[in-house]
This record gives sequence, C-alpha cells and structure tokens, in this order.
Amino acid sequence: MITFLRERPWIWIVFAFVILISSWVVLFKIAGKYRPEPIEIQTVESHER
Repeated sequence: MITFLRERPWIWIVFAFVILISSWVVLFKIAGKYRPEPIEIQTVESHER
C-alpha cells in the first residue's frame, strides 16, 4: 500500500483537493444556516440647490 502511494504522488494532490472542496462546502452550509439577520439601511435624501 505504501509503495502504491509513493509511485503515484498525484493521488495525494487529488485527495488534498477533495478535502479542500468538502471543507468549503461545509463552511458555506454552516454560514448559510447561521446567517445574520438583514439590517434595513435608511437612505438620506439629498437636497438639490
């Protein structure tokens, strides 16, 4: 098993990308679940001269 992984280093790169993409998906799901409440922004009307 160890020689199999040593002869094919691209497997480690693919494995790293899978971990990276899955962690981003989990992060976005958590951020979407605990989204802050929207705040209404009051606009100020400008006075024309």
